[in-house]
Amino acid sequence: MTNTKLTVRFFGLCSLVLAGALFSGCAWKNETSKYMTASLNVPASPPAGKALVCIHRPSAPAGHSLYYAGIWDDMKFIADLGNANSVAYVCEPGRHYLLSLFPGETSCVEAQLLPDKTYDLWIDTAGVFATFKLKPLHQDDKTRRRVANWIQQDRWIEPASPAAAYEQAKQDKIRQLLEDFTSGKLQDKLQHLAPDDHR
Repeated sequence: MTNTKLTVRFFGLCSLVLAGALFSGCAWKNETSKYMTASLNVPASPPAGKALVCIHRPSAPAGHSLYYAGIWDDMKFIADLGNANSVAYVCEPGRHYLLSLFPGETSCVEAQLLPDKTYDLWIDTAGVFATFKLKPLHQDDKTRRRVANWIQQDRWIEPASPAAAYEQAKQDKIRQLLEDFTSGKLQDKLQHLAPDDHR
């Protein structure tokens, strides 16, 4: 067989694999973790005196079938985000440590939240091996322009009844990770969301 025919077959096979990955990614769009359920009342703004934190995982073929196993506010479990999922989290203003937990990748954002303001963070799944990372959206971040699409296109979710048992089971692990990020070996990887980084 000639080199030309081998090259054509190789690229043909690559195209089929890519198409399958993209198709599968679309198929997972509406799936939710066993710890989550569809949210019927997504707040457009925070209740008076509260802060609203929206965390988005944009639709992407990379790692589409994997759930993002744990978004936390300190010791409180917020969400397990699947592909094209978002969660709206209402909380008290002030300092929060928003932690993400995924095998091989943990990240933490120290967020200073103002009352009556809405903040956005997102899960970056860039890379061939889908290294999931929680990232804050600062005022000057170009990714911010994508938020409107995420709001319209994502499936909004909230914790379901099994989330309580999961939260209890992970307390020791989360406590250790928070210590590592705030005063231990992972301090240099702590990210920050400033009070004026709201919408």
